[in-house]
Amino acid sequence: MDKPVCSSHIGKRPNHEDNFLIDGSYLSSDIQKRMSDKRCYFVNGASSSNIHLYAVSDGMGGHNAGEVASRICVERLSLAYNELQQSRSLKEAVTYLQAIIAEINDTVCNMSRKQPELKGMGATLVLLIAYKDEYALLNIGDSRAYYFSDSTITQITKDHTEGQRMLDLGLLTRKELSGFPARKNLNRYIGYNQNGYVLQADEYYPVLENGVVLLCSDGISDFLSNDQIVEILSAASNLEIAVSQLVDKAVSALNADNATAILIPLRR
Repeated sequence: MDKPVCSSHIGKRPNHEDNFLIDGSYLSSDIQKRMSDKRCYFVNGASSSNIHLYAVSDGMGGHNAGEVASRICVERLSLAYNELQQSRSLKEAVTYLQAIIAEINDTVCNMSRKQPELKGMGATLVLLIAYKDEYALLNIGDSRAYYFSDSTITQITKDHTEGQRMLDLGLLTRKELSGFPARKNLNRYIGYNQNGYVLQADEYYPVLENGVVLLCSDGISDFLSNDQIVEILSAASNLEIAVSQLVDKAVSALNADNATAILIPLRR
């Protein structure tokens, strides 16, 4: 049986602002800084815990602020991982994580307000909780979750972008969306600062029986079509090869962004 795998690459950007979590493992500050040589960082994770937690966070902000914001997300989730094991149901685990997300948002907003070099920092967050044979996905921003099974891919999460909002309102077609300058502007993200506002993620409870879940930053989804993702996942002999090929293909683009992908095999 394949194990969950992750690959993360700086792409053609000066800083690596992506981060990820596989149960308790994430990119430390030292590793993020060493990504400046553009090396891929690969994790093969597995544990015997009852509850598993996987996440991708894509930072944004000037200088190094984006990488700080994404690291705050995964560090706090990593600290919450042991406490999460005490959850007696999937819904209880989700409720706990929503409280953690609100706490993370407060931390990012406070640091952004108090430290000039971190002003305006923020991050996206998409995560998967596996509780026995049940699954929940939480999403803020435009990092995504996909479900791949029987040579078919389905996007589970919905982006919190102006482009998606225009699609939902019927004001633009998908064909017209590429010409909409504000299509990537986020309207919900970690670091959203509004008095009295408690940030919460969208929740999804898909029935997943076989196949693979892909969590990824927009450095994957903006540069690979669904057909390309399906082609890679269908042809690869194992998930280690597949995750490496997804990232390698994405960062081969001329203006490649940071790219991070986690592949999680479903066990039932």
